[in-house]
Amino acid sequence: MDKKEFSSEEMQLVTFVLGQESFGVDIMNVQEIIRIPAITVIPQAPAYVEGITNLRGNILPVIDTRSRFGMDKSERDISSRVIVVDVRGNKVGLIVDAVSEVLRVESNRIEAAPEMVSGVDASSIAGVVKVNNGKRLVMILEASRLCKIDQVDRIDKANVRTEREMESRKEEKAIEEVQLVSFLLGNEEFALEIEHVREIIRYPEIVKVPNMPDYIKGVISLRDTLMPIIDMRIKLGTSDDTVTDSTRVVVVDVDSIRIGLVVDRVYEVARIARDTIFPPPQAISGETRDRLKGIARLDKGKRIIMLLEPREIMTREELEDIGQLDSSPNEEKDEENTLQVELDEEQMVVFKLAGEQYGVRITQVQEINRLSQITKVPRAAKFVEGVVNLRGDVIPVIDLRKRFEIESKDYTEFTRIIVSDINNKKIGIIVDEVMEVLRIPGKLVEEAPDILNGNQAQSFMNGIANLGNRMIMMLNLENILVEKEWQKIADIGKADEIPAKKVPKLKKQG
Repeated sequence: MDKKEFSSEEMQLVTFVLGQESFGVDIMNVQEIIRIPAITVIPQAPAYVEGITNLRGNILPVIDTRSRFGMDKSERDISSRVIVVDVRGNKVGLIVDAVSEVLRVESNRIEAAPEMVSGVDASSIAGVVKVNNGKRLVMILEASRLCKIDQVDRIDKANVRTEREMESRKEEKAIEEVQLVSFLLGNEEFALEIEHVREIIRYPEIVKVPNMPDYIKGVISLRDTLMPIIDMRIKLGTSDDTVTDSTRVVVVDVDSIRIGLVVDRVYEVARIARDTIFPPPQAISGETRDRLKGIARLDKGKRIIMLLEPREIMTREELEDIGQLDSSPNEEKDEENTLQVELDEEQMVVFKLAGEQYGVRITQVQEINRLSQITKVPRAAKFVEGVVNLRGDVIPVIDLRKRFEIESKDYTEFTRIIVSDINNKKIGIIVDEVMEVLRIPGKLVEEAPDILNGNQAQSFMNGIANLGNRMIMMLNLENILVEKEWQKIADIGKADEIPAKKVPKLKKQG
């Protein structure tokens, strides 16, 4: 860059060090300087993109500046900082070894950047200035270059897929099936039909309500709606009220009334044939029988699931006792407001992968299953774990860690397969753990940072849900593979029969 491009007579530089080198950036482009925050890693982003962080409610992409300049990485210490750079509203955080000082330099002292800079990518160097009587050289960075990403990792874009019609055979099959959310209460497995389940959340802080039965734990405010929390373990007498990392609250709607049901662990989301559900035995009578909608017998009777009738979990009188019902004249208006809020929400299945949280729209999820028998497929892509037999259908299974080039780990008892129907073809996706089902207000969902434009990471990201204390990367499952890969996956699923293979050995945790 020629010296004349520095138009003002004087400029101020925020200087910092990377290894033995000194750099500076125009103070007009520096928004603030912060300590190294918690950073959420974005899979398949360029190596120099460290990830994203939450900066006072805004999503900030963070760059490993050493890696960006082709320098060796180093351990971070108490001197390490993030310089938040802002160029015309485009913000990026730069991780640096240490911040030095703010320098005032006259424009006529700034020299053009040399074509070669030892150990540093010179493309982002706008100029250099000598300080301390020429003993120290400060390289001035071009901030606008740092706020962009090299678009060299483009992938083939999948063709725009039109809305598809389900085959008549599959429509008939869907009518014969019921989709359940199953959960554990003690050692027993129960379930609710998925249409009654609004979301599944982690165990929250609960406000106690005096003079209530012991199974009514209290109330919480869920998006400004008062909701009672019912401990199903106590109400049904299956176990005690111990709270662990696996404890969840299943939020259900009962005749337009919302309640939260405490369970020990959400087991899976599964589709089962209606003819596997039988009426409760005659030996079960009274209130217990009323609560049961039926009993599902699976795996040749080895697995029993008790299907609950949500309308019988609590009586209307019990709900009125804790003030859940509101018969005020504004009830109709409140219902309209609630409907508008629901239209503006995204319902997401949230799962973990290598410690980070991801979300998939529930409309893309058919069911969530435990890890089952997987059969390897010769010459398949490295991220294709194999195929499984799902009630007679051969389903290709992708290991999402391998697809995102994340370090592999042993499968555990928490590992799950998310089954999705993409382009009229079923596919299974292996994840570390399914956490919950959340309704996320649309206003909290932001677009992926501009720094990912044209990069492979952006192709499968539908945005980032910024919940303040956590960020959830929202995936579009249609785009986790390119068109040629989808075709190969479809060819795998055309096999009529697959030999049985033992399920990978699970490693117990805890």
